[in-house]
Amino acid sequence: MSKKVGEKLAQLVEELGFLRGVIIIYGASGVGKTTLTLGVMREVEKPKLYIASEPNVLYGDRLKLASQFAQVEYVKELPEAFRKALQYIQKNEGTFVAIDSVSAFAQHEAAKRMSLEGELPQPLAIVGPLSFAANAMSQALAEYAIRQSATIWLIAQERPAIGKTWRGEDAAPSFALRALHSVLAVARLIYTNQGRFLRVVMHRDHRYERKQAEVPEIKL
Repeated sequence: MSKKVGEKLAQLVEELGFLRGVIIIYGASGVGKTTLTLGVMREVEKPKLYIASEPNVLYGDRLKLASQFAQVEYVKELPEAFRKALQYIQKNEGTFVAIDSVSAFAQHEAAKRMSLEGELPQPLAIVGPLSFAANAMSQALAEYAIRQSATIWLIAQERPAIGKTWRGEDAAPSFALRALHSVLAVARLIYTNQGRFLRVVMHRDHRYERKQAEVPEIKL
């Protein structure tokens, strides 16, 4: 990645207020959430932990790439992901932790149920309990984020908004909604004919509310 692109990324996350607290980054599949996350992590001068949960990430080049500039873990269980994140934050002040993605744990749970029950599980039977678990654990993460000056990105897939819109957007973050009261900000990564943009959907610091910044083309 060029120095110019790196500088733009660093400026982007600073301008949007995404380098402290718990942040949810969501967007459509393939829009570039992982690329953005790894691009930012590469530029940040902090102790870094990248936790991968996507079933197709383990054997890809992204994990190898991330290991060049961050500690990397691959997990299949939501409690394990949060446990590793908390342990890392407790040991290292001013850390940057990314869980990519929280939505994927529902896929793991679905696969386990299908193998045990031999039939397609009901989505709500999976997503519901996981959402409650994410809620409780994100509260713990938020507490330690404040105490240890940590940055935590929770990467999520998007799903259609229930009703007309969700905070003005036609899509909401999948599986992470119950954790909203514990997060500092929520941002949506979108791709249009004009480019790729990171849009602040919610931020507790009103200086950043509804801001939008173009994401440079990142080559990892």
